[in-house]
Amino acid sequence: MSAEAPLSSVHTKTTPGSAPNGLGNGLFASEDIHTGEDVLKISAPFVAVLDTPRLNDTCSGCFGKRQLNVGADLHMRACTGCQVVKYCDRACQAKDWKFAHSHECRIFKGLAPRVLPNNARAILRVLLRSIKKKYSNQEVDLFIQLETHIREIRERNMAQWERISLSAKAVKMYSGIDMKEEVISAFGAKLDLNAFNLTNPLYDRIGLYLHPYAALINHSCDYNSIVGFDGDELFVKAVRPIKKNEQIFISYIDASDPHDIRRKKLSERYYFDCQCSKCFEGTTDTPEDSFLTATHDITALAVAETKAQAFMESISAPNCESTGAVRKLESAMQVLDQTSAWPITRQPYISLRDELIASLLTNGQFKKAFVQAAVRYIRVDPIVYPYDSHPIRHVHAWALVRLAIHLSQGIETNPGDGFTLERFELKFSLIIWSLLNKLINKESESCTVPSFKRMVQLAFYEVHKEFVSNGLDPSNMADEIEREWKKMEGVVSATLERK
Repeated sequence: MSAEAPLSSVHTKTTPGSAPNGLGNGLFASEDIHTGEDVLKISAPFVAVLDTPRLNDTCSGCFGKRQLNVGADLHMRACTGCQVVKYCDRACQAKDWKFAHSHECRIFKGLAPRVLPNNARAILRVLLRSIKKKYSNQEVDLFIQLETHIREIRERNMAQWERISLSAKAVKMYSGIDMKEEVISAFGAKLDLNAFNLTNPLYDRIGLYLHPYAALINHSCDYNSIVGFDGDELFVKAVRPIKKNEQIFISYIDASDPHDIRRKKLSERYYFDCQCSKCFEGTTDTPEDSFLTATHDITALAVAETKAQAFMESISAPNCESTGAVRKLESAMQVLDQTSAWPITRQPYISLRDELIASLLTNGQFKKAFVQAAVRYIRVDPIVYPYDSHPIRHVHAWALVRLAIHLSQGIETNPGDGFTLERFELKFSLIIWSLLNKLINKESESCTVPSFKRMVQLAFYEVHKEFVSNGLDPSNMADEIEREWKKMEGVVSATLERK
């Protein structure tokens, strides 16, 4: 299928084909694709729904795209019919009403105050749109061809099968659709196995998304492409150059996990054993698996990892407040540090730092959050995400920019941070400008989505304008900027030494 294919919502530089090594079907580059270019763009989903907790804070029409606009002050309003979904304005409401909500609104209203879980709402949307013939024959054919793995689910994951079966029963009961539960369950299994995590442009998960053409892309831990979302638009972008006829690969899981964890997740969630180059090499000197020393006590490391994971899992408890979460996350990091062998670029350290930054922000500890974000940007990301084009690196740079802007304004709601930035005397304005300038210069090869790039462009314009209004041009201040980044290195080094 080329870019001229009948599917009007699909724009791609790929063609489907039979994949080697037992991978079934896959997508292959129909031409050479440069870093940052769209491998695939889909302008409308087959189905997309918000996670239940996000129904209250995210627009069901634009999936939060407009809410991220700088300066946008949107007061969302609930659908007057069901009071379940919310929208930015009439335009977003009209869009979702036409796409699917007109068919489900009465069902949601009848269920109130109960709300169907996201997978049940997704199944319901697919069934209702199918009955109303809202899909093309080609879309339906592609969806029917998707794997269900029902036998494997029943045999190996009874909890997953019970969840799918309960959703099918609920959909049939509340919708009144004349269809066997077994058929509805098959729809649910296809969604479970082939749906993407729907994220906003900052890569925060907000729901689930499925399009059967995108679902043809196979997995590799050594991926060459990455998925991102801009509202209801899906983008698959090349993180490195891809040659014509090369197979397109994305990672279905967190590829920063160690070898054994990756294989376990893929086997339990997707029912296959990965045979990619990274998995074939196993645990030989990869950043995901290596420790800081050649000899170490495997048992002691396993115990430390178990303790650290327990601390991280405990922060999800309902009674765990932000202050307690910070303490627990810092304790988990200390457990790993005490092994003297655990690098900051090996899981679960990576996730611990991400969670710590989020908890520090919630707790109003912006200086400590800035320091941890600097460690992540300077020392962690270049190893964990080796491609400069990787969107997570750009999103983390943006987070550092936002924290620097906040600190430059002299606002600190929780000044008792212990380790502070005062002795380094950072000129935040130059850090901000240089980070934004770097993001702008790398924009053509960046795998971020258009809304993110617009946010960066607008921020850079405002920051640069402020410099110009004071008679300064940062593009002629290379030496001063270099000095500030040496100070940033000092901040990072001092932080890591304190471990």
